[in-house]
Amino acid sequence: MKKIIILFVLIANTAFAQDFLMQGWYWDYPKTIDGNNWADTLTDKAQELADAGFTYVWLPPLSRASFGSGSNGYDPQDLYDLGEYGGGATGFGTRIDVNEVIAEFESVGINAVADVVYNHRDGGKAEDNPAVEDYIETYWDTKVDEGYSPFPYDRFRCYVLLGGASDNGPGDYYFKVSSASGHTKFSNYEYNIYMQTNTIGWQSQTDQIESEPNGGGDCSESSNTISLGINVNAVVDDPTTCRTDEFHLTLSASDFDINGDTLYIYFGRRGSDYSDMRIYGVWYEPSGSVPDREIVDSVHYQTYTDFTSLPSGRGGMNYENFKPNSINSTKLDGDWDWPWFFYDYDQNVTLTKDSLFKWSEWLLSDVGIKGLRMDAVKHFPPEFVGDLFDYLNDQNVNPKLTVGEFYDGNASLLKGWTDAVYSYMDDDTKSEIVPRIFDFSLRQALKDACDSYGYDVRNVFTSGIVDGAYGNGLNTVTFLNNHDFRDAGQSVENDPILGYAYLLTNNKVGLPTVFYPDYFSVNGFPNGGLSHEIDELMEIHKKYIFGATSIDYLSRNGTPYFQDYSNGGFDYTTLIYQIMGTSSDRDMLVAINYAGDTDTLNVTHEINASNVTPGNIFVDLIENSQDPYAAVDLNGRVNIKLPPRSYSVWIKGVSVQVKIFLEGAYNSVTKEMSTALNDNLPLISPYPEDLRVVKDIDPSISDWILLELYDDLNNEPIVSRSVFVRKDGMLVLEDGSTTQIPLDAGDGNYYIVVRHRNHLAAASANKINISSSTPLYNFTIN
Repeated sequence: MKKIIILFVLIANTAFAQDFLMQGWYWDYPKTIDGNNWADTLTDKAQELADAGFTYVWLPPLSRASFGSGSNGYDPQDLYDLGEYGGGATGFGTRIDVNEVIAEFESVGINAVADVVYNHRDGGKAEDNPAVEDYIETYWDTKVDEGYSPFPYDRFRCYVLLGGASDNGPGDYYFKVSSASGHTKFSNYEYNIYMQTNTIGWQSQTDQIESEPNGGGDCSESSNTISLGINVNAVVDDPTTCRTDEFHLTLSASDFDINGDTLYIYFGRRGSDYSDMRIYGVWYEPSGSVPDREIVDSVHYQTYTDFTSLPSGRGGMNYENFKPNSINSTKLDGDWDWPWFFYDYDQNVTLTKDSLFKWSEWLLSDVGIKGLRMDAVKHFPPEFVGDLFDYLNDQNVNPKLTVGEFYDGNASLLKGWTDAVYSYMDDDTKSEIVPRIFDFSLRQALKDACDSYGYDVRNVFTSGIVDGAYGNGLNTVTFLNNHDFRDAGQSVENDPILGYAYLLTNNKVGLPTVFYPDYFSVNGFPNGGLSHEIDELMEIHKKYIFGATSIDYLSRNGTPYFQDYSNGGFDYTTLIYQIMGTSSDRDMLVAINYAGDTDTLNVTHEINASNVTPGNIFVDLIENSQDPYAAVDLNGRVNIKLPPRSYSVWIKGVSVQVKIFLEGAYNSVTKEMSTALNDNLPLISPYPEDLRVVKDIDPSISDWILLELYDDLNNEPIVSRSVFVRKDGMLVLEDGSTTQIPLDAGDGNYYIVVRHRNHLAAASANKINISSSTPLYNFTIN
């Protein structure tokens, strides 16, 4: 057997292929705090996006954020406040603006997708948190070895009551700080400590620097003086010596309200990671004759986790909804338990789950959201997502699109997440909701193909969830750039259209996403503004690729197909693949040339012969190639010529040769037509049916012509193509010499129709059998 043909069958994957998702924002999108309204921007662009073919638009997080109207919303505070309560507009807009953009989307057939944060919350009021206090104070060396992580000390504060009934007044206070575990791991970890009262706050002075030794009385050493309102930068001491830092604070009666006040103690992280540093002792020496005493029991721990009494009056939570709490144990370790961002929800607490479930239902049923983009799913259990989908299905509010962001390049991990979510879904839910995940693995391969010199782009064929981990495109959402890739070198910087050419023509790998600044022209994004090219690829996808059942990666590593790059280009910079099983039963070819500026691709490549025979032609739909079509030779091979950093798409088509004379321009003596109009002919076709643009017009050209094929003259044409009529009457392409006109149609019997803007149309008397190579049809004698 000459070769093994590998066909990648798309079982049930094509149901999503006609959908396209746009991320309708970027990290620094103009916020309302600066006088802008992004909701209005999207409302104004709704029709344009719908016309292009986008069926979903992903909105930024909509809930009120703790950082105010300049925030992107990943610090959700009041879940049910979408800009309608006392805080005014969010960064995105007001609730009225949200309603308007969703209504406009619905009117043009676009589904709004909300960015939902199920991992964390921020901006609650301070509350006593005995669970955090217990976790910090019982953090022993054995817990370090067992994998417990310290609680992040910039997310709690300590306090001591002063004045009033507290019995704590003016005098000298000695705060003893050390590693709770005494583990050598935390030696020399950096931190800072800061204290203030309600009377004396931040003093805007240069940070003080800890002076060693400062172990205080427990180590027979001196203390460091600390002043209200000034940071002290310190380090956790070596536990093999004195591991205590003692800070001496003197309070006078003017430093606090004697009738009742609070001393707040804050810790911050500097250049190090978090240690298990804590206050283990407080010695108080009152002014006057009151005896000295230990008051460490007066120190209490608070977190900003009181989300009751918010303006919306809904979605209330407290510290028991977050980690750690008194309900479930945690090590605060790993992707699921470490509080990567703000305060980490405990999704295993029933009240937490119920609250987030009801909020999701509200977004879908009341707000009009149709899809959920789930942030940071890497950091909470997939069981939560499966249970969420079951709940929504039970309420009959099934989202049309759900996709998780699992920021990891391991394709197997990504696939494993959707597998895990399915395992927690009821059977009836599985028939209504499809869990999807963003394919970071394929995205990285496409970035490397575009940006990394010497990268073997054929790796793209074996990357990603579908081709790299045997996943299903139905559960995959592909993308190239997004809001997280905003630092230098993170985004695809060189010809991102090459990546989009792959994502928008390969219906096997998942539902494609387009990034707003890649599509529109946006300041700060020099490689954007690709709407024309992307629209063209999306139109090809909708018209020809949707429903295709198999793809053969012709130029893959170890390909069984003949290939000859001796005339130009390289195998490791070229992707060529064949799309088969299309709805029209016409195969397609895609070629992408990632080679450098001078490396024109000129390859002869064998193709899959299952539905192709010698003599067939493939018509270039995008016309980036140097030839208007590629003919299949006797060996089943085609020749593809592409400029560097370019791409094109071909479809199996037909060609015709036609001759016709225009009466007014015809000279009966010379037997040719006049070229008098040649110098004034427009470079854009005058026929709206095919507004073709050319660079120049050959001197032998008489005028523009519209060539059409009809199955029935009473119906719309099968295909329309703007061409030129040469002075000898032959219809030709832009080069003035190609008389075999390629047309995007399948083999069949058609009427040939020629139109000119100043003449009546001419049609063949009968249908002509038209295929890859059709004999000349001469209107001058027929």
